[in-house]
Amino acid sequence: MSLGINGVTTHDAGAASAAVNTMQQVGGAVGTALLNTLAAGAAGAYLADHGRTPADLAQAQLESYSTAYWWSAGLFVVGAVIAALLFRRGRPDSAPEGATVVHM
Repeated sequence: MSLGINGVTTHDAGAASAAVNTMQQVGGAVGTALLNTLAAGAAGAYLADHGRTPADLAQAQLESYSTAYWWSAGLFVVGAVIAALLFRRGRPDSAPEGATVVHM
């Protein structure tokens, strides 16, 4: 969160913090919906190719979990690479003399 609003003036710190928080909430909601859709699609595809016995239903559930886990791992790796490329190295600049310090 602190790096998300680094470099923002104190006048705009509240709006920047709200934008970061909103993006985290929206990303979490969309990510959960996406993984649920992928899992449901994997289970449906498995059941379309196989029967509907209790064993097939259990295996379809495992297929859906496996699909969601692998996609989430892949998205995590992509996010980590993007974060590493965008991360500014070094220490953040300190506030100039007389500037108001904003604590989160």
